[in-house]
Amino acid sequence: MEELQLFKDRFAISDLLARYTLTVDNHDSHGWASLFTPNGRFINGNRMIKGRDKLERYATIHSKLGSRHITCSPLHHISEDGQSASGKASTVVILATRSGYRVAFAAEYKDKLVKIDGNWLFESRCADEFGLPEDPDFPILNADPTTRDLINLLLDAWNDLGEPVAE
Repeated sequence: MEELQLFKDRFAISDLLARYTLTVDNHDSHGWASLFTPNGRFINGNRMIKGRDKLERYATIHSKLGSRHITCSPLHHISEDGQSASGKASTVVILATRSGYRVAFAAEYKDKLVKIDGNWLFESRCADEFGLPEDPDFPILNADPTTRDLINLLLDAWNDLGEPVAE
């Protein structure tokens, strides 16, 4: 791949990552889902939400949270043929509550991207939450009583819209 094309692709991937955060935080459920391939997958643990229709429904539920994603340190490797990429980024999600802003969770995104008709899209995005080092099975996502009801909305959406991750 020529160097100029590599820079263009890296910039386009950076733009995709920014659009991901901005669309979900600004309640553009359709725009957020359109950043995935038609059969794209958003994975969390052993469940995934698959396909743009379900992804859009999930983002609509997510819009009830009043969340802001702060995603940083993206690092993606583009394949030799320039048609796919994989990488990671760290994210922190904060929620607006009547007690002020609260950190809802911190995670690492693991991405598989593909270029379709010249546009980079998520084939899959996996969110691996950071847990307690001394107790990885502790249910940290809904441990904070201030954010529990909001987080439970998302957990219910994962149960309703998700399906088991195929091994």
